[in-house]
Amino acid sequence: MATGSQATTEPSPDGGWLVRQHGPLKLWDGVERAVSAWQAAGRPHRSGFGLTVTRQGQKVWLGNPNGPSWNLPA
Repeated sequence: MATGSQATTEPSPDGGWLVRQHGPLKLWDGVERAVSAWQAAGRPHRSGFGLTVTRQGQKVWLGNPNGPSWNLPA
């Protein structure tokens, strides 16, 4: 489902990053939650992640499908 949501980043003068988000889905907020979850899980290698796609939705998981997981927008 296309929502028209967007997120852009650009370097800011203070050395950080300027993030702009538009649309109903706050995409960058989702990126920050994913990074925090990855860090909390001990920064596992990408080979530890999997993806399950069904008619009901999409889910990224860590370790196995019953492990920690995150639903993706469909």
